[in-house]
Amino acid sequence: MGGSSKKQTVGYRYRMGLHLALCQGPVDAVQEIQMGDRTAWGDADRAPLSSGHGLTSISINKPDLFGGDSREGGVVGTIDVLSGHAGQGRNDYLMSRLGSAIPAFRGVLSLVARKILFAANNPYIKPWAVRVRRFNAGWHDHAWMGDSEIRTWDNDEGREISVGMNPAHILVQCLTDPHWGMGYPQDTIGWSFWNAAWALSSEGFGLNLIWTRQQPIESFIGQVIDHIGGILYTDPEQGTFELKLLRDDYWIDSLPQLGPDEIVRLERFERAQWGELPNELTVVYTDWQTGGDTTVTVENLAAIQLQGGVINQRRDYPGVNHGSLAARLALRDLRALGSPLARMSLTVARDTLERAPLPGDVFLLNWPRLGVDQMVVRVTGIDTGTLGAAEWRIEAMEDVFGMSNTVLSPPPPRVDEPTIEPLPPSLVLAVEVPYWELARRLSRADLAYLTDTDTYLGALAAAGGTGQLNWQLATGTSSGDLASVVGEDYAPLLTLDAALPVTEHDALAVSVTAVSQPERLAVDDYAYLVDAGGAIREVVAILAVDTANATIDLARGVLDTTPQSHALGTRLIGVGEWLASEGAERAPGESVFVGAIPRTSTDQGDPALAINAQPIVLAGRQALPYAPGRIRLNGQTEPAVVAGDLTVAWAHRDRTQQTAYLVQQDEGDIGPELGVTYTVRIRNRNGVLAHTTSGLTGTTFVWSAAVAAPEAGALGDRITVEISAERDGLSSWQPQVRAMDRTGYGLRWGQYWGGV
Repeated sequence: MGGSSKKQTVGYRYRMGLHLALCQGPVDAVQEIQMGDRTAWGDADRAPLSSGHGLTSISINKPDLFGGDSREGGVVGTIDVLSGHAGQGRNDYLMSRLGSAIPAFRGVLSLVARKILFAANNPYIKPWAVRVRRFNAGWHDHAWMGDSEIRTWDNDEGREISVGMNPAHILVQCLTDPHWGMGYPQDTIGWSFWNAAWALSSEGFGLNLIWTRQQPIESFIGQVIDHIGGILYTDPEQGTFELKLLRDDYWIDSLPQLGPDEIVRLERFERAQWGELPNELTVVYTDWQTGGDTTVTVENLAAIQLQGGVINQRRDYPGVNHGSLAARLALRDLRALGSPLARMSLTVARDTLERAPLPGDVFLLNWPRLGVDQMVVRVTGIDTGTLGAAEWRIEAMEDVFGMSNTVLSPPPPRVDEPTIEPLPPSLVLAVEVPYWELARRLSRADLAYLTDTDTYLGALAAAGGTGQLNWQLATGTSSGDLASVVGEDYAPLLTLDAALPVTEHDALAVSVTAVSQPERLAVDDYAYLVDAGGAIREVVAILAVDTANATIDLARGVLDTTPQSHALGTRLIGVGEWLASEGAERAPGESVFVGAIPRTSTDQGDPALAINAQPIVLAGRQALPYAPGRIRLNGQTEPAVVAGDLTVAWAHRDRTQQTAYLVQQDEGDIGPELGVTYTVRIRNRNGVLAHTTSGLTGTTFVWSAAVAAPEAGALGDRITVEISAERDGLSSWQPQVRAMDRTGYGLRWGQYWGGV
């Protein structure tokens, strides 16, 4: 039988030296080391670290942690724990491998694995996780207010356990630490932090949070505040940081009261609707054993039945590691978020209060107008304004802890609103919508499809008295068959206290009398000047409004109109956003009756017919070419005498290009519109046509003395010059008209009531 036995290699064990930097140091204790989600060291092996200068070594002997040599081996070896204290020396193992020129790695917690066995048959290192406790260590000077660790009694195991760091201590360290915190001096921490720390300790409210520099320190502080339900603010008198916990820690009888004597105005008072409130709340927290997320859910069964279903809301509290605290927070938030708490904004008189309310302060609200006799309200924010301001603005909400103390008074008896009679409008003006308006209201595509045979009807109305709400535009083919098509607000209406002559210059400081709603007249809007018979005489632009002196400045003859003369008492109705447009496409030549149906808050009247119950005959206004502007006679605007030849000059106008602003009379050439020519007509004092020149494409016309002599002989001592634009058989809605007296061969200005 004999034979030899030979050893066979069935696998390899793997060893490695490691240096792992974990976090800011020093720490209170390293509690557990996991490798591959399995505990390699911890529980009974815990090695608390002191703040001294000694080195703590951990011995791990778990060769079967991952299944032993037959699978993936285990962990065996020694790990040095470097606490990172100020007197820490260089690690001998690291020097033996890296040389003596290495730092001592002070200020950070790190682990040094001394060539430990970390696996078998698998050369890949498993992920490590280290549980660290850092509650009292790491303070710049000394731990604020003693021990910052919060412990509670575990009823299941019958022992005291640590639940985390006191949140007040977390905030203090974030605010004062000079190395990684905000670096404020210790004396900036107000006494309210002591009260908050004791309250949180008595509640067993400990937090376990990791702060990384990936988020600002201010965001981390806000996360802590969100956990504990508090407000962090700066005291305006002391300049210290103060921490106010939102708790049921007040006596109702001792609260200050704010009522009509202190409150200047209550701008906002609102409650959320039941359908907007959660009736089930889920808190996501961090499980102490696994380090993973877990949840606890609480419900308001009465609210679920009332609302007819579950409305869930989620809240994340990663700093909570114990289910009992997570359940308390879930109940806290469900009570606050699931209650229809009132929110309000109010302004108080500074001289009625001894001091400005601080965030988190509680007071009693008394506001009879809302039927509130007593309501416990908590301040959520305050704006004290500039130095010496007479008023303070407060943001507040009903306090959830004081809901049972709210006292509401019965609503006042209902008073029936008196009926306001609808009055006929003081003016109803039917207009064809000009191209200017269509260019603003239609899309580019719709405007491109607009043809010369399309026209649109609109109207303006001015209120006939007080209490008038708005009006409805009604149109029809007869006065007895009007149908309401669209509603609109009333336009401003004024009358001129002085006559206006024909001139292309601006009319400045024109005295006016307000008829209705003059405050709606706005600069850069346009308005219609309407004569006593209800006919449109001219469109003017509003350059300025002086309400104190009751005057306005006007730009004459804008859009498709020209300057006309106007008598005292001429009405001016503003357009602005008050033009009601029928919307339906119509054709030139149609005859339409227009009515205005006045409305009040309590009633609606019968149609009041416009234009003395006469229909408007549509002329296709939007397609008509604009008359020329900037009229000059022998180079002058208003010459006293013209000798020899009469040269009439003008500037081009183009309705399709004049849509950016209201072009005034004295501006230079714009356009002309494609296909436009000009026609000049000269009439005698009786309006009889004596001379016509048409087809002009330029901007001048000369009536020579040779031509004028035989024609002027029959004209008498007064002539009128008209200039109109023509295109495709269409003529200007209004021509430019100039009337002059003739003395020999000289001509001078006169008055002429021309236009449409």
